[in-house]
Amino acid sequence: MEIVVLVLVLVIAVLISNIIASKLTQVPLAFIEIAIGLLVAFVVPYYRHYTMNPDLFMLVVLAPLMFYDGLNTNMRALRRSFSTTLSLAVGLALVTISIVGVVTHLTLTELALPLSFALAAIITPTDAVAVSSVTANIEMPEEAMQTLKNESLFNDASGIVIFDLALQAFTTGKFSFTFGFFDFSYVFLGGLLLGMILGSLLVSLRTFLISHRMDNSSVIVTLGILTPFFVYFVAELAHVSGILAVVAAGLVHGVQEGRLRLTSTKIQVVSNTTWEVLSDNLNGFVFVLLGVSLPTVIADISYRNNSFLLFLMGLSILLYALMTILRYLWLRMGFATIRVRPEYKNTNCWIIALSGIHGTITLALAFSLPLTLHGTVFPYRNDLLFIASIVIILSMLVPSLILPALLPRQKEPFLWEDANSARRKMINYAIQKITELNEYPLETQAVISTLHSQNKPEKIKNRRILRQLFAQTRDVENDVLDEMVANEDITEKERRLYQRTMLTRDAHSDNSVLKSIWRQIAYRFIYFFKR
Repeated sequence: MEIVVLVLVLVIAVLISNIIASKLTQVPLAFIEIAIGLLVAFVVPYYRHYTMNPDLFMLVVLAPLMFYDGLNTNMRALRRSFSTTLSLAVGLALVTISIVGVVTHLTLTELALPLSFALAAIITPTDAVAVSSVTANIEMPEEAMQTLKNESLFNDASGIVIFDLALQAFTTGKFSFTFGFFDFSYVFLGGLLLGMILGSLLVSLRTFLISHRMDNSSVIVTLGILTPFFVYFVAELAHVSGILAVVAAGLVHGVQEGRLRLTSTKIQVVSNTTWEVLSDNLNGFVFVLLGVSLPTVIADISYRNNSFLLFLMGLSILLYALMTILRYLWLRMGFATIRVRPEYKNTNCWIIALSGIHGTITLALAFSLPLTLHGTVFPYRNDLLFIASIVIILSMLVPSLILPALLPRQKEPFLWEDANSARRKMINYAIQKITELNEYPLETQAVISTLHSQNKPEKIKNRRILRQLFAQTRDVENDVLDEMVANEDITEKERRLYQRTMLTRDAHSDNSVLKSIWRQIAYRFIYFFKR
């Protein structure tokens, strides 16, 4: 019963955060979720001294989020920028962990070197979902955003593997560079290979169900949601990276989208909408839990020494600034190439450097630190948790203040009123031009009359025909959207926005049908009582 209450509180917290964010559009959603988490920690007794289960967090929250990111990755763009992705996700990650680990050990000398590297591995991975949350109200360059998404897919594995190696070295007191290299290669490459195999098998299973007409939403959508949990669980049993396996499975599903698109448009829309809602809520859980955990961590550190708390805050600022500068120099020196015009290169380097936002993986690794070591409290656990939390907050706060000065504000979302207004303007413009020509008066009046009728469309009496027309229109629109995404004429985000517009349009149509039915029922009741 206690677990049910904890989950319900998280769901309500995320819901309240989204409601507040819809009104406070200037404040990034992540900050609102952290604030609500802080409030929950003080109000709800269950969360007063909450300790997160890291394994459960990785499986339930992180696995579906990473699968969804892989699923929505543009493979053509990933292949085109694979060298850049590999440079950032592996090369930059390893360099950053090495430098940050040494600086941490030199600054906080009482912290053992393996724990310093463990901290560096915790705060190095980036989170593209957190970037989307912070930059929701500004226009991020498409190339920069794609680079950040691709990087975050793979640098998580670098951080996780090195974190495990550092903890192993600290707890056993032994470390072999050769063993560490082969272990890193096995976990990294093994996770990718296993994820691709399992992803292909699950795609074949879904295709089999579709071809045998067992593709109702309760089967296909449920199977899609279970996929990341199954892949992660199998990968962990094989002692390879569960995160990379989930990402690889998501990439395979994205590549095989053409085979999976054989199912009905309705199921495709339901599946996309379900994943989008699930992803948004799981991402909200991460930042709410961060807010919930902060009071306990701060209380434990300040109880020991208030001045030491200020020292840890200063160290957190130093490490965040160091990581940001390293990201900028890595890009500026050409170790990773972004396809932009030369005059925009410096700006884009700063944008990507500042957008190295930390979130889900950093929080998961921080909470996966052991509670005890050889029967005693794990040394410096709360200190490392506090530094990781401050780095997460700084990585979101700094770009939310600086990026709006470098980038334009995002355009207002598409509204039906705008579409109706645009349609009226088009009709009036066409009527004006035809009137000016007036070469054939009789034909001109006929055309003008037809155009005027577009402002008041003739009602279709047979609603069944109307629904069929809308269904056929949806199929054509989805095929065109898929082709445009494949040709990179539009982005995946633009495709989803248009599909939501389609759903709204169909909802308006369905509401009109329902109103017509209720109107007929009301007329029949009135007629009955009047007799």
